[in-house]
This record gives sequence, C-alpha cells and structure tokens, in this order.
Amino acid sequence: MQFSSAKIRNLELKNRWIMLVMHTGFAEGDALTEREYAFYEERAKGGAAAVTMVLGVNGAGALKKMYHADTLDGNSLKTLAERLHAYDCKLIVQLFHCGRNESRKNHGDKPLLAPSPVASPIFREEPQEMTEEDLLQTKADFAKAAAFCKENGVDAVEISASAGYLLSEFLSPITNLRTDKYGMGEDKYGMGEDKGMTYPLEVLQAVRESVGDYPILMKVSGAQMLDGGYELTDTIVFCRKAEQEGFIDAITVTGGWHESPVEQISFYVSKGAYAPLAGAIKKYTSVPVIACNRIQDAETAERVLSEGLCDFVGSARAFLADAHYVEKLQKKEMFNHCQACNHCIMDVLKGKELHCAFCPEAGHEYMENQRRKIATRKEVLVIGGGPAGMYAAKKSAERGFLTTLVCKEDHLGGQLNLAKLPPRKEEIGTFVSYLEHTLKELGVNIILGKEVDVDFVMEKKPYFTVLAMGSEPIIPNLEGLETTTYQLAQNVLRMDDETLKKYGEGQIVIVGGSSLGLELAEFLMNKLPEAKIKILEANSRMGAELGAMARPLLNGLKQAGVQTMCDTRVTSFDGKKVMISIGNQPFFVTADHLILACGSKSVSSSEIAMALMDERLSYAVVGDADHVADVDEGLKSVFELFSRFYLA
Repeated sequence: MQFSSAKIRNLELKNRWIMLVMHTGFAEGDALTEREYAFYEERAKGGAAAVTMVLGVNGAGALKKMYHADTLDGNSLKTLAERLHAYDCKLIVQLFHCGRNESRKNHGDKPLLAPSPVASPIFREEPQEMTEEDLLQTKADFAKAAAFCKENGVDAVEISASAGYLLSEFLSPITNLRTDKYGMGEDKYGMGEDKGMTYPLEVLQAVRESVGDYPILMKVSGAQMLDGGYELTDTIVFCRKAEQEGFIDAITVTGGWHESPVEQISFYVSKGAYAPLAGAIKKYTSVPVIACNRIQDAETAERVLSEGLCDFVGSARAFLADAHYVEKLQKKEMFNHCQACNHCIMDVLKGKELHCAFCPEAGHEYMENQRRKIATRKEVLVIGGGPAGMYAAKKSAERGFLTTLVCKEDHLGGQLNLAKLPPRKEEIGTFVSYLEHTLKELGVNIILGKEVDVDFVMEKKPYFTVLAMGSEPIIPNLEGLETTTYQLAQNVLRMDDETLKKYGEGQIVIVGGSSLGLELAEFLMNKLPEAKIKILEANSRMGAELGAMARPLLNGLKQAGVQTMCDTRVTSFDGKKVMISIGNQPFFVTADHLILACGSKSVSSSEIAMALMDERLSYAVVGDADHVADVDEGLKSVFELFSRFYLA
C-alpha cells in the first residue's frame, strides 16, 4: 500500500511517503543556495513522493538561519520545485511561526510573539503578548506567504499548528491566558466553547481565501501531552472545524509538544506509537491524514496504513539518515536506519545546523556531487574496524582508492557492538551491517583477526594510512583495586544470561555514571529486575554528555529502584567496601559485585605514526584513536578528513 499513489485535493502523489519538514539552518541571504537544492533534490531522487521545506511567514516567525516569505526570492522556490518535479516529487512548503519557541540570543532584535507572556520551559524567555495589530499582521502574513508559494510553483502549503509553535500556543490553556475573543472562551458551564481555536481558524480561513482551489495541509499535535494542556478530543474538534469550513485538505498528525515529558521521537518511543492519534483524527474527519513519529521502516508504514490509521506516512529523519530511503524500501535493499538518537533535533533547538550523527553527508550533498571518482592504483590503508574505521574505508573507496581495512577482532563494529546491547538500542547493529554491506559493494579488502604492527604497514607502504584503532576501558589507579574483585562494564555487557545470574543476588555498585554506567544499569535491570544497584558518579550530574536523552534513562532507572549518587568521589577499595568521599567527608558503600564504568581512553597509535613519519608517509588519526567521543563526532572527523583529501 505504501507504494501506491493517492491524492491530496487535486494533487496526486506517486506513493504514500512524504518527507516531513526539517529546519536545516542552511539559509544564507535571501535565496536558496546549491546546498539546499542538492539536499532536497537528493531526497526526491531517492523516492519521496513529496518533500517539505519550511518557510517563516515573516521575520519574527522565522528561526535562526530560516528563510521567510518577506525576503525570500521567489525564483528560488520555482527552481526547487522544478528540480523536484524532474523526479516526480512534489514540493510542500510549511508556513511557520515560532511563537515563543526560540531563544533571545538566536532571535536577535526580532520580537518573540505569543498569545500570552508565558515563557517556554525550553528557552525560558518571556514572550510579548500579541496585540491586535500583531494578530492582524501575522494573519495577513500567513495568507501572503501562501499566495507567494502558489505563485512560485509550490505544489501545496502546510500550516504549522503543532509542537508548541505559535498557532498551537493558542489552543493550550497553559500558554493562552487571553481574555479577549482569542482566549479559551468559557461558556456558562465553564466548558470552553472555542478553546483557543478562533485565531488559528481565522489564519486558516485567510490562507484559503488567498489561494483558492489549492492544497492546504495542517500539521497538529495529537495532544499537548502536558498536565493541564489540550487533549486529543480538543484536537479532533479543531480539525473537524477546519475541515467543515473547507480550510484544509489534509492533516499531518504528530505526537505532543517539544517540552512534553513524554518522549516524542527518540528510541524510547516504539515504532508508530503515535499513529493511533492520527487514526482517531481520521475517524472523525474525511480529508487524508498523514501519520508520523517513529515511522522509519517499511513494516511499520505498511502496518499503520493497512490498519486504516492514516492515508500517508511521514518521516523526516529517515530521509536525513538515508536520502534514498524510499527507493531502497521499494527495492528491498539495505538502507541506513535512523537511530532515533535525537542528535539532530537537539542541535536544531540550540540554533545549530541540521546534521545526522550516522550520516555526515546529509547537508553536504552539494559537495559530494562535485567529487569525481579517482582512477588510481594508490592504496589507502585503514587500521581499525570500528565505526570510524569502517566509515573511513567507505569514503576512501568512494573516492576511488584501492582500500584495505584491517581489524584485529574477528568482526567489524568496534564499540557499536557494545552500544547495541542495552534495551532499545539494538538497531545500532543495523548501522554496522549497513557499513559492512557498503564496504563489500565498494570492493574494500577487509582483513579480520589481524593486529597491525609497524612491519605490516612498512611492507605495504600505502599512499595514505588512517589510524582508527579506537579505544579501550579506563581502569582507575586507586589503592586496593589490585586486591579487589571487579568487572569492567564492557565485559558485563557481553555476558550471557547464565553468567549474569550471579548479579541477581547482593549489592551491585557501578563506579561511573556516564552513559556507559547508566546504560549498563538499565541492561542489568532488564535482565535481572530484582537486582540491587548503586551508581557512583564524581560529577554533579549523571549522564551529562547525554543531554536531554539522559532524562528518560534516569527516570526509568529511578522507577526500577536504582540508586544514583552524584558528587561522590571513589578514593580506594577495601575488599567488599568502596571507600568514597562526599563533600570531603569519608564514607563507604558495600559492594558484593563491583563494576567499573570509568569510560575509555584512546588506543595508542604512536608507534605506527612515528614509523610513517620517518618514511614520510601521510596518515591521519580519527575517531576514538584521536580522542574519545561519541559516534557523531567520530564519523564527522572522518568526513571532514575526506572532504579535504584529494589525490595530488
């Protein structure tokens, strides 16, 4: 069903896959650049039925480095539409106003406008309450922007009324405290006649009047998912009113708001989890409905479509991770899965450029398209079979070099083989499989089970060597550890269920509260629900490097009864006692099972590097071998290396 055609109003789409909107942060000046053309065009080549671009309706509504309708050159839209149409792909433009959801720093001197002066819990900036003049002008700007899109070859517009941006802020009793006709509007029973719908409906009406017989989509949050916020029933009423008035032709249904404590798009959300919200809205409306949030594979798409929960499926990050996602689904080929790691959205909310942690090429297609494959017999040697090494071999082979990848283990993947073991992270294994498949297709010579030494490298004398030996566990140099029984977190993660049983009795103490320690605790609780676990962390925050992704992990551990102790420095070990210091006061905790999760350090590549320098052979150190970081930073370092790397 997902590959059959369908219509939105009079617009026929070749399949049911719509690339949803992503704020790229690529905007430079007042016209789209080749960077943006190439980014969207690659997704059109890759099988999307429609691609959605975002456009601020005015300067105050646009985020940092986002185009807006007041200044964008209309020829840019015409050019983009033409380039997408060459692949039978339609262009949808989302008309957007950020409302209160932006930082003062990134918004500059533009006003932050909202229904009421209620600060966002994300940005903590009190917005200005919209005056009557603001309301009229913004409504006119939505209508003007829609007409501008229609005049310049755009196939449809989508009105943003979701996720906590301006129009959705009118629908919420949390953010709309107005007492005029645009407020929540209670009747004599206190039930609320309009529930803040008046202004969004007026905006939709103005848009319809400006474009006439032309497809208008509306994007809504199924529910606000905040205490005291609007519910699914309210969203259904709003959608019904918009449809009955003839203002909309399709509805895109996402989950909740960005600030909702309920996870929205990370790997903590099961696939297609919010499609039932779309199904409820579809039940009470007659226009096509687009379901989204964690629909990133053919099976999930087919399920929600066949169950009648939606008419189209939408995804943004699946297309970010693999531009040819739909084409590969249809051909049943291996593709680069979105890992739902949230690196992309976390950076966008900070005002940074859009990027994918597992696909550094995303957003750089314009550069990649300029690379010509080099016809050469020169060899690139990559030492290390982790993600950085595998990706380096991929980029080397794509550039046309004879490429050899040597891995000391008998399998590829490096640290990702551990990263996929905690609950909900098993799909990381698909990235390893995808890279391995790609390397074989590119003809990379892969040597497993071989530890490279200087003699091996000197015998080959490659044109270029990539040192990607990865990292190894840190074992702290503390008194008493040499006589204390302990295990490394990395080894515990590898244990089978039978071996793990011993951890079900007695007290487990994990030294280290970074992502490794926290995910190990989750792994153990998943295997041994009755286990007693304490995590000791010297810093003031657990999982500091995880950012917003620490929240669901810590909440889950707390609910499972795991004890976490921050600002706790381990000073020494004494048999089953772990001696600690809290605020310079000495204490101890008893450990029947001591597990060290103290992070990792780079595997030294100095001996080989020195030999290469002596022979004046070029090399680079990448990934964890250079400095220990996450996969995002490691792959980025490789991409940047090969962006600079040309054959002389």
